Amino acid sequence: PAYSKSWCTSICYRMESVEFTIDNVNVKFPFKPYPCQFVYMEKVIQCLQQSTNAILESPTGTGKTLCLLCATLAWREEQLRCRNGMAAVGEGNVWDTRTPSGCGEGVSKIIYASRTHSQLAQVIRELKNTSYRPRVAIIGSREQMCIHPEVQRKETNTEKVHLCRAKVKANSCIYYNNVDAKRLQSSEPIMDIEDLVVAGNRHRMCPYYLARELKQDADIIFMPYNYLLDAKTRKMHGVDVRGAVVILDEAHNIEKVCEEATSFDLTSLDIAYCIADVDYLLQMKKEELVEGDGESASDDDFKALLNLKGKMATTLAVHIQYRNSF
Repeated sequence: PAYSKSWCTSICYRMESVEFTIDNVNVKFPFKPYPCQFVYMEKVIQCLQQSTNAILESPTGTGKTLCLLCATLAWREEQLRCRNGMAAVGEGNVWDTRTPSGCGEGVSKIIYASRTHSQLAQVIRELKNTSYRPRVAIIGSREQMCIHPEVQRKETNTEKVHLCRAKVKANSCIYYNNVDAKRLQSSEPIMDIEDLVVAGNRHRMCPYYLARELKQDADIIFMPYNYLLDAKTRKMHGVDVRGAVVILDEAHNIEKVCEEATSFDLTSLDIAYCIADVDYLLQMKKEELVEGDGESASDDDFKALLNLKGKMATTLAVHIQYRNSF
């Protein structure tokens, strides 16, 4: 098919990939792309070059993930090449290392988020099928990645976290002490969580702390939505989105994840405890009023606490009625 010259200036066929140019960005694709894939990658690169947000949609089975990866990594490679461009001036080993005009001031990290780790594993498999070999990191929990037998025997995630931290602090975890990201990355540059666990067992390295170390120098970081959208989790894992290219795959799930990130469970027992606390405060206020301590007690405070207790009692009754209906 004929492609518009505005976004496709050349196609070069090779055994390992097909190369073409979109808006002066050289893109390598695993096979000859369909026209809809060209258009999709054109929009991705246009968005990146203009530093704008975009909502991109394409039918199932059209290779959205592959297009996202190839277009974004091609754009990043172009930024890196442009930033590292040098012009020889004068004689000898004197170089002008100023960033060429139009290249920006730095090269952005890519943060790729999807709903689950299993979906991210599929994305990483797609990445392995391309000719791009960026430095990759994936963020996960200790429950998924810890390989220490003693920690794994703990029943709850909280117990695992506390024991892991204690062993790291005491310098008594051999897997943590053996972490060496550079040695592993040189032989296995692209790994998902399963790959990290296998490599960790083989090299006796902690996959959890290995992933955290890989994140420092990674070109692209994979994580589930909640690690990105929940501020507390993002801070805990050191995820910095400033200046980053953020890709939200399967973005129709975002609304639900945002709701979950700002929601919490309130049980009947929680409400009952709150009512008991208010009863205690009411008793204190009643004693203060009897003693006539006007500075610390007032009818308004007493009425406000009574009103609060009434509302919580109503909520508790609804909770119990709802629970008993099942």
